Amino acid sequence: MSMPNKLSGKVASGLGKGALFTELDWAKKQFISELGIDTYPGTLNLQLDDNGATALWHELRAGPSYTIHAEKNEDCNANCYPVYIQNRYPGAVVLPLFEDYPLNQVEIIAAVPLRESLSLQDGDALELEFVHPLRHSTIIFDLDGTLLDTIEAFYILARQTGDEFGIEMKRSHVYNLLNHGKSYWEATLPDDMPNRQSRIEELNKRAHKLWPAIMSKHARVFPNVEQTLHQLKNRGTKLGIVTGSGKSTVDLLFSVGVEGFFDAIVNGEDISKRKPDPEGLLKCLQILNVEPDDAIYVGDTAIDVQASTAAGICSVAVLSGAGGAKSLAEAGACRIISDHSALIGLLE
Repeated sequence: MSMPNKLSGKVASGLGKGALFTELDWAKKQFISELGIDTYPGTLNLQLDDNGATALWHELRAGPSYTIHAEKNEDCNANCYPVYIQNRYPGAVVLPLFEDYPLNQVEIIAAVPLRESLSLQDGDALELEFVHPLRHSTIIFDLDGTLLDTIEAFYILARQTGDEFGIEMKRSHVYNLLNHGKSYWEATLPDDMPNRQSRIEELNKRAHKLWPAIMSKHARVFPNVEQTLHQLKNRGTKLGIVTGSGKSTVDLLFSVGVEGFFDAIVNGEDISKRKPDPEGLLKCLQILNVEPDDAIYVGDTAIDVQASTAAGICSVAVLSGAGGAKSLAEAGACRIISDHSALIGLLE
């Protein structure tokens, strides 16, 4: 019989020390690298209100965890257990490793303000699902920001094109547009601008001409991608690609000799509807002859997560691209990791 993986408790106010811990530089870096959580300041406290829940928490504590190592002797280490909070947000239970820590207390971290996001007050019930290793047969990858370091190139493209037309494009604005799949110029030019559509067409044409040189200079394959793909293939995993970009972007990935790893490739030239529409993912599943619940889609933006959900696929989001932990959690990512190399750890 398998051990239950759900734990419930009642929301309770803490002493405020969680905010100090989650904002420590060394702790924050490890939360991101180990758990994919850029922590919202503080922890949410749960009180386990019966002996059964306390006993279950004691059993769950013996399961797999990540250790956050203290930088100074006066600080303590902590074990962290990935959880899915109220069937909505990824997060983790943090267990400080010091004597006399209360047996009936559970502290939770997440990238979102949980009290506000879930409308919680002291005394409200909250359920945590302790996540198990992923056992899917197929992994489908986005490219830009996931396997390819191209996000800076997209920003340079927007900035350079905008400069030529007297339009200021800020980095944060460009990243937000990439994260939500919005056209640079459709989202930037005022609706009442004279000759707006013709100006958008001019901007798009100029950007199209600038892109090959910018991509050649500023885009690259992320380090150790070949190693990650090799490990996945050695496990017998089917691999696919679904990207809104064109063949030149796929060719950049294949320039490091990984073409033979993939069983299906769907690029922006193969589809009529772009993410968050699931057309590309559904087409890839059809080519692979795989059911949605056997697949994972790995991407870096909210629209990647939304496309996964629409296709019925588990979404794993990476923090190496345009999306931040908060926006990816709010979009409904099943798991969030620092980059592609952390994917292997989810499967073991």
